[in-house]
Amino acid sequence: MSYLVLARKWRPQYFEELLGQEHVSQTLKNAILQNRIAHAFLFCGPRGVGKTSAARILAKTLICPKSKEAKSCNQCSACEEISKGISVDVIEIDGASNNGVDSIRELRDRAHYLPTQGQYKVYIIDEVHMLSQSAFNALLKILEEPPAHLKFIFATTEAHKIPTTILSRCQRFDFKKIPLKQLEQHLTRISEKENLKIEKDALIKIAKEAQGSFRDALSLLDQAISFSGTTITLKDLQEILGSAHEEKVLELLEKVFKKESEALVKLLSEVYERGQDMKQLTSQILEYARVLLLIKVSSFEAIQKENFLNLTDHELARLKGLSELLSLEEMEQAFHILFKGSQDMVLTLYPHMILETTLIKLLQLKPLTSIESLLQKVEALQKYVPPQSPTTMITPATSPTRPLGTKNWSHLVEFVKIQKPSLAALLEQCYLVQWGDSKITLGLPKDSVFHKLLSDRENIFAFEKLAQEFLNTKVALLITEIATKGDGGLTNLVQENERQMEQIKKKVMQHELVQEAQKVFDGKVIDVKIEKRKEGPHE
Repeated sequence: MSYLVLARKWRPQYFEELLGQEHVSQTLKNAILQNRIAHAFLFCGPRGVGKTSAARILAKTLICPKSKEAKSCNQCSACEEISKGISVDVIEIDGASNNGVDSIRELRDRAHYLPTQGQYKVYIIDEVHMLSQSAFNALLKILEEPPAHLKFIFATTEAHKIPTTILSRCQRFDFKKIPLKQLEQHLTRISEKENLKIEKDALIKIAKEAQGSFRDALSLLDQAISFSGTTITLKDLQEILGSAHEEKVLELLEKVFKKESEALVKLLSEVYERGQDMKQLTSQILEYARVLLLIKVSSFEAIQKENFLNLTDHELARLKGLSELLSLEEMEQAFHILFKGSQDMVLTLYPHMILETTLIKLLQLKPLTSIESLLQKVEALQKYVPPQSPTTMITPATSPTRPLGTKNWSHLVEFVKIQKPSLAALLEQCYLVQWGDSKITLGLPKDSVFHKLLSDRENIFAFEKLAQEFLNTKVALLITEIATKGDGGLTNLVQENERQMEQIKKKVMQHELVQEAQKVFDGKVIDVKIEKRKEGPHE
């Protein structure tokens, strides 16, 4: 006799055996008991959670002649034929390979034949979302007004791909992923009945790897039996999955948090030699970082008692020790660095490099100062009185304030800027060569673009008009050529402003308050930003 895999051997046979789908079981049982059976059902949800099994159980309950209290006998010929998939009254169709309109037309033609036993004929279409649009259209009419003996059960993992015209004619049931705790308990019962000796940590590992899928969990258990026989350990499962040993991942985190860079590099080399998948390894590290965050903000005793994180006792003990190496703020920062690294891995052909740079960033984590500590330092700084007199406060170096009409070039340019900003921008680049009673001489290199623009007659006329208004006297503008920028030690307003800013920054860096602040916060000044005061043209 051929071997029957565990996923088929332990397939649910009654509504009560549908693991984690109590809401579906109860609704279907009540519908049968109240004789309120819809003509079409849609079972949707992730893979391996019992959609097809539920469809077969429903079909058996409807067709079995000995069915009582919404429960088939599972012993009669009708039940056996349905279980084996050879019943002429329960037709199972694969939507992926029979997705054409001809297949649905054939179904529609045969659907009018009465059942050979019982009062119903049931069509189960798996992966119904794979049907073509024309196939859905062919199905629509008979689905809207089916014969009394006909029932449809659709199963799909992608309900959003099914047309709304089909959805509106079905009773929809959403199957959930099986909770990890419930899956672990069920695997324990199956292991006992199969006479398997399996470590608790190995069972937890299988349940976690299955990600809520009953079929995936049993398939992995089947594989573990083939590898290890009737005695299965966590180490065996790690070998099968090719995953990093949990102890290695915990060691990596320990080396990172303790800043042991040399030991970390050596450990990474060992992981590389094992051929560990870098993306999977990063995912495991990230998962542990998440647990560390939860341990920091929760009661460890409660986590240990409830074990809602589904970790082994050894893992919990190690993670508790690791959580004491960093503060909550540092742990949160580490999680974000790891999360960013896992995202970058998706976009690169060199995931091991991303992992290494991510771990290097974690090595450079420094203890963060708390808000309370910062406030205390600010208060201490406020109480600090510098040795110098308060009159030595820093003030920007500005030209002496002069009344209207005096020969102050910067004030004249500011006056022009209010009236004509574009002209003032040209003047700021000019070098003041001479200022007489009736003539202002400005110098510019001949090859300068500013020389050409300012020599325009319109700009000269505009300047002379504004200068007359500012000085209360007529003045002529003369533009002369200078050999180089700053010829003869001349400076323009742009250069003068830069020089003044540098002087201010230098004074700021040397100020007692700034130096004291650096000592208090153990920091350094990166840059000095100077906010200019808004002044009138004649201030």
